[in-house]
Amino acid sequence: LPEMVFCKYTRQILQGVAYLHENCVVHRDIKGNNVMLMPTGIIKLIDFGCAKRLAWAGLNGTHSDMLKSMHGTPYWMAPEVINESGYGRKSDIWSIGCTVFEMATGKPPLASMDRMAAMFYIGAHRGLMPPLPEHFSENA
Repeated sequence: LPEMVFCKYTRQILQGVAYLHENCVVHRDIKGNNVMLMPTGIIKLIDFGCAKRLAWAGLNGTHSDMLKSMHGTPYWMAPEVINESGYGRKSDIWSIGCTVFEMATGKPPLASMDRMAAMFYIGAHRGLMPPLPEHFSENA
């Protein structure tokens, strides 16, 4: 994927998630399989099965219960989701980072580990993840 296209797609993912967050929605399962490239070159976020509207948290239980449940896909889960320490919008931002890494390399971070080992690593190391490949500029 050329860097210019990579940056365009990343920007569109960020814009889509910003729209969700502005409307008090967390996606909770951002990953390559939930990012669709339309024939027009526009990126769309799909699969809102794990999404939650933050403003409605009180309708289905306590606010903290809603945001401590474990949802998502292991390689893309944020440390706070794995550790069940409470989360919100920032967990989507983590997943965007993992998705961007996936776009750059063709696989998610820590794909060489099995799913449970990757979850343990993410939960224990809180943010220590591999960098983008060297052929990407600092701007990417």
